[in-house]
Amino acid sequence: MVRGVIHIINPYDPGKFPSDISQKYGIDESEVISLASNENPFLPPENVRRIFESEYKHINRYPHPSYPELKKKISTYIGVDESCIALGNGASEILKMICEVNLEAFDPVVIPIPGYTLYAILAMMMDASLKFIEFPGYNVRAEDVLSEEAKLIFLCSPNNPTGNTVKRKEVIRILENTNAIVVIDEAYTEFSDKSFIDLTNEFENLIVVRSFSKFFSLAGMRVGYAVSKNETIEAIEKVRLPFCISNIAARVAEACIDSLNHFRKIRDEIVKERIWLEKSLRKFKNLEVYPSEANFILVKVKEEDLDTIEKKIESNGIIVRDVTGLMGLDGPHIRITVGKRPENEKLVGVLEEIFE
Repeated sequence: MVRGVIHIINPYDPGKFPSDISQKYGIDESEVISLASNENPFLPPENVRRIFESEYKHINRYPHPSYPELKKKISTYIGVDESCIALGNGASEILKMICEVNLEAFDPVVIPIPGYTLYAILAMMMDASLKFIEFPGYNVRAEDVLSEEAKLIFLCSPNNPTGNTVKRKEVIRILENTNAIVVIDEAYTEFSDKSFIDLTNEFENLIVVRSFSKFFSLAGMRVGYAVSKNETIEAIEKVRLPFCISNIAARVAEACIDSLNHFRKIRDEIVKERIWLEKSLRKFKNLEVYPSEANFILVKVKEEDLDTIEKKIESNGIIVRDVTGLMGLDGPHIRITVGKRPENEKLVGVLEEIFE
């Protein structure tokens, strides 16, 4: 029989994809602009493509189960020992394994909101006791987090969906005053240049989770990792599924780290576009724009405008993410991924048609 908790869990909602819009409006799928999933709009460089293609000859072979070369590259990139790194099939699997190796039934888990909904789903799967603390604008305060008993505390910086980072002094205060494991999701950290990885040398109750999906343009490859001196790292490496990252994905991830200059340039381009898009969106009095340090922007819209905005944008072949109803968000909100300039200009042009 299926466990009872499965019946009360709402499945993770990934939002709409280009094929959905293509079918609905009869638009060529290749022409649909996806500004919904916080993907990097730029491809990796040519040398990464060559690695991808050359790995075809190993497609019939298993990867090395410990991924020593990938760990070595990550170690050099972030400046930690290889023994402090655990790998997974995307940051999502890392988060899942953190819950699996640390949580037992009724263990208290603290989740500030508004935040990434997957934290709650994964904790519920372990029959944990969830404690949500609302922070408008995700302005996390240590004293409120510490007011709740916790076995595990989830933080996200930059936070999805608000885009802002958690203040360093608040994180340090939490770490200094709790025995709970503090998990900081840094999927978008390279867009902000604010990381807490250095604190893993000082605090054994800190685990930082990273992804290759955003900064390194590998959302379709599924590579993630955790960094800590916590015993969780050894536990994840012990219990994760063997060969969880494909040969191709591992080699491509290594090649991406070798191409840091390329990714830093496109990161700078995305940040420049984010600033331009924020400024452009603030022209519309009907929109309330959240400041962001990620590769997306959260926007609050008026109740009466939401339907019109969604239909008009989609009929023009653009997808944004409707996050209305997310715990901790008051009223209708959309999240917009920062695209390339022509994509951002088309979105702004559609909004001008709506509000004029």
